[in-house]
Amino acid sequence: MRRKQLLSGIWDYRIGGGRTVKQRVPFSAHPVGESVCSRVFDAEMQGDKRAFLVFEGITYAAEAVLNGVSLGKMLAYAEYRFEVTELIRETGNSLSVTLSDISPAFGPSEGWENYGGIIRDVYIEYVGEAAIGDMLFHAALSEGYGSAACRLSVPISYNGTAHVSAVLYGPRGERVAAAEGDSVAGKAELSFTVLHPELWSPASPTLYSLTCTASARGEISDGVTIAVGFKDFYTKGKRFYLNGEPFFLLGINRHDIWGEQGHTMTEAQMRKDMMMIKSAGINYVRLVHYPHNKRILELADEYGLLVSEEPGLWWSDMHNKEICDGALEVMRRTVLRDRNHISVAFWLSFNECIFTMEYLKDSVRVCRENDPYHMVSGANCMTIEMTKENYPACGFDFYTMHPYDTYLNRMKRSAEELTEMPLLFTEWGGHYCHNNPYLFREFIEYIISTWRNPEDKPVIAGACYWFWAEMYEFSRGFPACTEGVLREALVDANRNPLPDLEVFRNCFAKLYLPEEAPTYGFSVTGEVSEDGEYLPVSLGECRSEAENKAAWDQMIALSRIPIPRYHHDKKKNRRMTVGPRLPECPSHIGVLPVELSAEPHVISDAHPLCVAVNAPASALYLIGNTSMPKGYPIDGTYGEAVATCTVRYADGSEDVTVLRNGIDVTTATAQHGPSRINPVAERSPRVMQFHYHYDFEHYVVNLGKIATDPRKEIRSLTLSGAGNGYTLLLYGVTAKGE
Repeated sequence: MRRKQLLSGIWDYRIGGGRTVKQRVPFSAHPVGESVCSRVFDAEMQGDKRAFLVFEGITYAAEAVLNGVSLGKMLAYAEYRFEVTELIRETGNSLSVTLSDISPAFGPSEGWENYGGIIRDVYIEYVGEAAIGDMLFHAALSEGYGSAACRLSVPISYNGTAHVSAVLYGPRGERVAAAEGDSVAGKAELSFTVLHPELWSPASPTLYSLTCTASARGEISDGVTIAVGFKDFYTKGKRFYLNGEPFFLLGINRHDIWGEQGHTMTEAQMRKDMMMIKSAGINYVRLVHYPHNKRILELADEYGLLVSEEPGLWWSDMHNKEICDGALEVMRRTVLRDRNHISVAFWLSFNECIFTMEYLKDSVRVCRENDPYHMVSGANCMTIEMTKENYPACGFDFYTMHPYDTYLNRMKRSAEELTEMPLLFTEWGGHYCHNNPYLFREFIEYIISTWRNPEDKPVIAGACYWFWAEMYEFSRGFPACTEGVLREALVDANRNPLPDLEVFRNCFAKLYLPEEAPTYGFSVTGEVSEDGEYLPVSLGECRSEAENKAAWDQMIALSRIPIPRYHHDKKKNRRMTVGPRLPECPSHIGVLPVELSAEPHVISDAHPLCVAVNAPASALYLIGNTSMPKGYPIDGTYGEAVATCTVRYADGSEDVTVLRNGIDVTTATAQHGPSRINPVAERSPRVMQFHYHYDFEHYVVNLGKIATDPRKEIRSLTLSGAGNGYTLLLYGVTAKGE
């Protein structure tokens, strides 16, 4: 069976032509240009026939030399396996690795701090005569998932015929299936059937264990055990499906970086990272922007996290053949390394590049030649027009987009126009949403709402938030970065939760709850006495529809401040997209009976409103005495007259109350720009905050009390504005008798 000799530990290290110092390998260090790592070791051969030297990852280019013989050159992040059977000696083996971490074309990138070094483990694997290569396991699930037809392709490095055996063990260690056969032309093809397979999913990450052995001359020569699983992940229409059910990809972008340690992490750190991601309700991790430590894939299998991988491109020149060839080779090696992991959802062949059709087609070819079973796409921030034209033409399986903006414009347009395939936002959020909980919630609620749309409406199939953990990045400016740290994350560099993590977790929790009709609440401060009788006053025919429309139009014309309910259309004219219409009309507010009008009556200096009461009362409660588009604290002078309220009695007398900005009257919105405000009038006897949430807009409706003479019958109540652009809204009136 296969044995491993770990070569990690203390090596000699020399930068350029400088002095030699000691360096622990693996390591990540700030780039130095050229450096050499070297060590001497004794082999641990125990009757083994063959030896392979394995590098799990270097940055960014390297050449390995063993006992004076070059083994070959290596590209960034990828795994390399060199046969050293003819070179290795029992004692005194000299191994050196020359590293280049600044000059390679397919090398350092902007977007994150770069680290050179032998960033992952180095070891020797000892086997017998017949060595197993990169196996390919695939399970074709039957309709209804009652069985799985399994195929195992096993490359064999051996000058002869090897006998290959495979045994599949179930999640409880039971033997489930087995197959065996001989290699032909360097490969063995085995097949077997599994009845009633237990499916893998984020909710139930069920793993099986597959052991494969190769025998030569009647003796076991090599053996490999991998974790496998059964899942059915595909696209249909505008959505992803997992095991026959629509599946929203709730994702996070994760860099394989931990503070000053760079790309070199401990087992405990990697496990903590993936556990925290899982506990946040996330089901998909985009491993950006280069191949991560293969231990991350194993943890994703274990915890139930779908993942994607990519080759290391970021705003790279796709007209540069050296860069493209390097990316394709790293992609090929990554696909071979990780294609059997049940957690792999698909491959992403680039990130944020001005793509060429040649590279797109080449990347699809490389992925599918080495793995015909997983989907392929690329992480994209080009125009919608480029995406729509090139993605289907090159053979990608779904659209992607990075809709970074403040007002949802790019996100909405992407969802409305990229409709022929599923649309995955491989990045969104960033500094626009960071420490901005209102906007963060707004984006999340829009994403969830589109996911729940029918197929004939815009659908977002998944969204991957930018990004997981803070890291060093010195080429990006404020506000994304401060003091050389990229701040747009859910946790800090040491994985301490930041406030945005709770917003993310709580808001996206709605994905896992049944969809409910929106609810609207009333919260009354102060008390409305239960004594006396209350009479809802019908607004009825107090104004015609045409008159109210004229008042409404005047309010729009008077608008001069960009409160959130307004936006600029192509002609730069402000217009209201959603008016403050009550979504429901309750019969009571606390103990107060009401008869509200869903559409408000608009009151201004040019459009007063007279309401017939015709009843004695000790007080009138006005529901809706709010001001818009102006009003405290957004606009206007504190204490200035906004409107008058006139109560006329049957005997001809009247009481006049002046309503003042910030004292009796406030703005109609609870939110201004990205900031929440507290639009409560200072001395309003009773304030009912009615938070009406629709299309991400909030309104506050006030409940005001006007004292009246209970000895007289009230004929009417007249409200009129005081000019200066103020308007009032009235939904209803209730009279209080004795």
